[in-house]
Amino acid sequence: MNNPQRYKKGALLFSAGIILNLLVSAIIFTGASFLTDKGTENSKQVVELTKEKGLTIVENLYSLYKGSSGDVRDDSELELKMLSLYDALDYDLTLSFNIPDKSINGINYMQVRAETDTLRTIYVNLYNNMKVNSIGFQNMMRTGINYNKARDIQQWENVTFTQTNNYIIINLGEGNVPMKGDLVALKIDYSGKPVKKGFDSFSFKEIYGNMYIYTLSEPTWGPVWWPSKDFPDDKATMSMHLIVPTGMKGVSNGLLTDTVQNSDGTTTFNWESKYPIATYLECIVVGKMVQWEDTYTSIDGTKQMPVMYFAFPKDSAKARVDWKPTPEMIKYYSETFGEYPFIDEKYGLVQFGWTSGAMEHQTITSYGYLLVTGDNRYDFVAAHELAHHWFGDAVTLKDWKNIWLNEGFASYSESLWKEHTGGKTAYFDHMKGFDYGYFSGTVYDPKGFIDNPAIYATIYQKGAWVLHMLRGVLGDELFFKAVRAYYEKYKYSNAETSQLVEVFEEYYGSKLDWFFDQWVYKGTGRPKYEYSWKFEDFQGQKGSGAYTVRLQLKQVQKEEEVDLYKMPVKVTIVTEAGDKEFTVFNDTRDQSFLLTVDSTPKEVLIDKDGWILKKVAKGTYEK
Repeated sequence: MNNPQRYKKGALLFSAGIILNLLVSAIIFTGASFLTDKGTENSKQVVELTKEKGLTIVENLYSLYKGSSGDVRDDSELELKMLSLYDALDYDLTLSFNIPDKSINGINYMQVRAETDTLRTIYVNLYNNMKVNSIGFQNMMRTGINYNKARDIQQWENVTFTQTNNYIIINLGEGNVPMKGDLVALKIDYSGKPVKKGFDSFSFKEIYGNMYIYTLSEPTWGPVWWPSKDFPDDKATMSMHLIVPTGMKGVSNGLLTDTVQNSDGTTTFNWESKYPIATYLECIVVGKMVQWEDTYTSIDGTKQMPVMYFAFPKDSAKARVDWKPTPEMIKYYSETFGEYPFIDEKYGLVQFGWTSGAMEHQTITSYGYLLVTGDNRYDFVAAHELAHHWFGDAVTLKDWKNIWLNEGFASYSESLWKEHTGGKTAYFDHMKGFDYGYFSGTVYDPKGFIDNPAIYATIYQKGAWVLHMLRGVLGDELFFKAVRAYYEKYKYSNAETSQLVEVFEEYYGSKLDWFFDQWVYKGTGRPKYEYSWKFEDFQGQKGSGAYTVRLQLKQVQKEEEVDLYKMPVKVTIVTEAGDKEFTVFNDTRDQSFLLTVDSTPKEVLIDKDGWILKKVAKGTYEK
């Protein structure tokens, strides 16, 4: 997620999704960027509280969690154990909408595989605001039915169920217990009024005089509107069938396979995702929209993919300007990371009910309608959400402790796009914009993630800095080789931080635990360098024109988690003949270096370009 207002002077913005970009995107920031329209007073309180630590939080941020109805789902050990007993393979969801009543009717067909011989009870995530009308069951292995989708099944056995604690508990009965590996089909008929939770889980909203329906489920609010096994590490294929009033469009993930005009004045939009998708990345947007398309050609030239755009009628002209660079963005990231992961489906952008922020729903980014300005000022938001399709959508976090793998990569990719379009100066400027002077908590497993909006900067912006610093440690060639290898290894599956570490260590050629401990796992601060220097004739030879610079480099930070930051440090010696660059490895609190130059030294600069998240002060040289 992503939120562009973070770039306002003195403001901190947390967006990809996911988020959300959640948590967007996706969520609050760029993978999920998020900014809602409620909770201003709560946000102002957060602003005042965080000013003491050098942070200013943008208004409306705090409302993303605390101003909404409900917190992240709190699963018990029993519930988690029951969910581990099966693997969700495919969903086939049909939705119709009662707009005046702000309610929905749904039928969800699920195909699952038993992971045990004792699957007597199936737990499915669905919030209690939804009423389950009936559940059908079929053991495919025992009946010998061959099918592509569960909706093809004609005969269903009704089974008993209960709804409690935001779960459907389905009792199969002794005669229906599948064996390990058996394929089981469920037909869940349900209805109700989705409640708004989190970042905007499900909303009916009037915009520019038209009604729109949209979702943003990161991290755990998909079950507010559809039943599923709602965990990011259980990806499945999915079909979505949206029955909407004529004149409206229904937009979702994957490919639009066909559109059907129904006799009752409604239209059915049929979408299919053949690539595995995490449940929090599933979405819908329904309403009046102007649609047009572009084309992206794969980097090997063998495939053409539709790039689809859906804009509100009032904004369509401006959106054509803002979204025009999208095929070039896809090409750049494909050349940098590897081919666009969903090349056989599409990439799309759709306006939705957020004012600001965006969410990286798989193959269709939901884009805040006030971000459409007609002057490309928010191109970094589009870049952030697109990058999520490599890191977040194709390579998905294993669990929410690893949310920085989504948002750090997407935020860093903003800087890469700036480098592509504006050169190294634009790249470093964008990275400097990510340094808020203070970051709360650790990048990995951020504590107080839900209750502390300041942690979002740690996930997004400090997460980007981690990758930026890794690039500085490895160098461009090895860094980008490692990134591409990580993507290829975990594409269409899930990853956690330790697996990223393993890939980067392979290319670095040595352990990187020192780096990840201080920047990701344990450290919450940064090094504070104090340096001093003097120079003398090289080896006492006056008139040689060569000089020895004696550099003293200290770390003076007071840090509980990390006493010492070990880093390669670039040193620039400004001489009468020009700048001379050196790299020293700083691995003690108080360290001295001897550096030789062939012209009179004028100044010494520590990490001039900004490869390290740091503070620097000049001290007095000690003999």
